[in-house]
Amino acid sequence: MKTLLCLLIATGVGAALQYAGVPHGLLLGSILASALVVSNLRFAPTLPLSLGYVQIVLGIATGLMFKSWDSHTAAAMLPSLGFLFLCLAAQITVAGFWLFKVSGWNLKDSLLAVYPGALAAVFDLLESERASSKVIVVHLVRLLSITVLVSFLIPGSTGVALADSGPMLVSTFLILLSLIVLCIGIGRVLLRIGVPAPFMLTAIVATGVFVKMDYLHDFNMPQWSVDFATVLLGVLIGSKFNDISLKELIRHGKSGVMSVALMLLIAAAFATVAARILGSDPLSLWLAYMPGAIETIAIVAFSGGLNVVFILTHHLARMVALHFAPALIVQARRWGESGS
Repeated sequence: MKTLLCLLIATGVGAALQYAGVPHGLLLGSILASALVVSNLRFAPTLPLSLGYVQIVLGIATGLMFKSWDSHTAAAMLPSLGFLFLCLAAQITVAGFWLFKVSGWNLKDSLLAVYPGALAAVFDLLESERASSKVIVVHLVRLLSITVLVSFLIPGSTGVALADSGPMLVSTFLILLSLIVLCIGIGRVLLRIGVPAPFMLTAIVATGVFVKMDYLHDFNMPQWSVDFATVLLGVLIGSKFNDISLKELIRHGKSGVMSVALMLLIAAAFATVAARILGSDPLSLWLAYMPGAIETIAIVAFSGGLNVVFILTHHLARMVALHFAPALIVQARRWGESGS
């Protein structure tokens, strides 16, 4: 009953902020509302299978955005992808070092706090690594900072919705069902080897393949499914504040602001250098080098009339690299333990 109440309150607050024109209001409102509810009622919402649903829905919705992607586009952005990975390394090193040395965090929490992955992947990592709850404060600060900053710099409609699909044909339904089954199957395999948020990663790549094979060219994710996934993700993140006091929130929030500011400044520096060398738009490069928040970036890029394919391809490359990196570390650790 408490879980249902939390969901209803989160949906109401998120919908109100969205209606008021707050950028990414549905997600931010559900995070805020659920955080307040669990902090006052002192309980953790029970939402089985919700994280898998969130990953698959957001993964498919993101994958559908790559309809205009082709080999020429990929070849043209290869040099920029090189700058991206250098930028990621600098962001993680500098921000992580600041939390470790200046804020006095332990090494694991410092690295998880600056992990520039998707929100679903971050939440997955926090669960699997049993990280301190203060880490989610940094990621919440990251989400808020990126959302407010890019929305302020790139004015446009904050309520960008997915295009409406016509009545779903039986053939389209079967293709979509096969896509979901494929995502679940491959995702479970990736989950076993330790890949964070494997269903989201699989859904993005598989949907892109289906789109290029012209299986889903007229299909758009229903808006209600994405909105429900957004609310669920907000509740899952907000529930992490169950054991965080206001004093801890303020103290860790200061560390979060500084670490996120460092990551954004590094992204801006790399975007400036890359723009001069490659002759690309510095604003698009800055959005491409942002440390996460792919959903926010996608919406703002669409409403601002920017090169969405260019920006999201960088984020997809970032997600692939960062989602598989923890799995490789886990496997290397296991091989080392078995060999010793």
